[in-house]
Amino acid sequence: MSDTHQDEEQAHQREVMRLFERPIQIRSFIMTAILVILLLYTLYFARFIFIPVALALIFNLILGPLVTRMQRFYIPRWISALLLIGSFAAIVVYGCYMLMGPAQYWIKHAPEAFTSFEEKTSQLQQQIQDMNESTEEIKKAATKMIGKAANQGETISINDETLRDQIVTNLQWTGGILFMTLIMLYFMLCGRGFVFRKLLIMTRSGRSRRNAVRIVRHLQSDISRYLVTVTGINILLGASVALVLWLIGLTDPVLWGVLVGVLNFAPYAGAAISLAAITLASFATFDTLGHVLAAPAAVFALNVLEGNFVTPAIHGQRFEMSPLMVFFALFFWGWLWGVAGMLMAVPLLVVCKVTFDHIEELRPLGKLLGR
Repeated sequence: MSDTHQDEEQAHQREVMRLFERPIQIRSFIMTAILVILLLYTLYFARFIFIPVALALIFNLILGPLVTRMQRFYIPRWISALLLIGSFAAIVVYGCYMLMGPAQYWIKHAPEAFTSFEEKTSQLQQQIQDMNESTEEIKKAATKMIGKAANQGETISINDETLRDQIVTNLQWTGGILFMTLIMLYFMLCGRGFVFRKLLIMTRSGRSRRNAVRIVRHLQSDISRYLVTVTGINILLGASVALVLWLIGLTDPVLWGVLVGVLNFAPYAGAAISLAAITLASFATFDTLGHVLAAPAAVFALNVLEGNFVTPAIHGQRFEMSPLMVFFALFFWGWLWGVAGMLMAVPLLVVCKVTFDHIEELRPLGKLLGR
């Protein structure tokens, strides 16, 4: 068994090394580098166009099979597309309306949350200093760990008007992105396969045409299965977080559950952001240190359970991504497109992996992206 695994690993290494055995021409390398730089600039400055296109393609992979199944029951594609998009838009609008009040409350009380965090950490720092008065090094370590702001008597201040203006601007930008995404998604669902059929007409040989059809069908099946599964896992995670926080007594548990479920599309980074927000809310809500730490500890435990046991058990090894590649994708798309890029980083990475796995010449790259 071990010999077979070792042979497969060696074969995989040989396939990867073949990518680097071809001679590199300086002129072609420079031209490729220039094209990559131009592509990055285009993706960044035209992100208001590319982000809706990428989102529409991802949602098309999820909703496309539903539209096709509804068409089998003699429901026109444009009607089923309107029903699905209308239902999705209604859920989003209703959810935003219901969560607007809690979100405004926490935005308004953000300075108080920071102040409460500062006060409680100041008390903790004082206790640590009292316990370690005889050791100067431990004093310095405690000061660095908890923060110099509490020791120097500084206060954390947040400009409410600036924060509110930034949030309003981001909401307007997000609303425009979602509106364009829904329009593009509607036309994609109505004309599913139209562009692909046009490309097939340009294919000369019948064998190449059959291979293209087979590859696209496998891509649609695998990627839609992955996206639907991840969406379901994140919904269950968000519901579990909301239930646990409600039992603990944290204010507005549904808001935090939605935040955890949405940000979980960006592994590691999304969990860290949601955990930091829940920690601040817990400091602003509870008085005792044990009660304060209960909420972030519970959320951390649920994230660890989901990331290390639930998701690997459901996906198996087929869709496992290399942690290094996941971090790189999060960093790259987050740098390029911000929060939207971080949320789409892993789905885009999976799209690339599945595409490479189904094209024989690119399979070494697919194995490079996996574990």
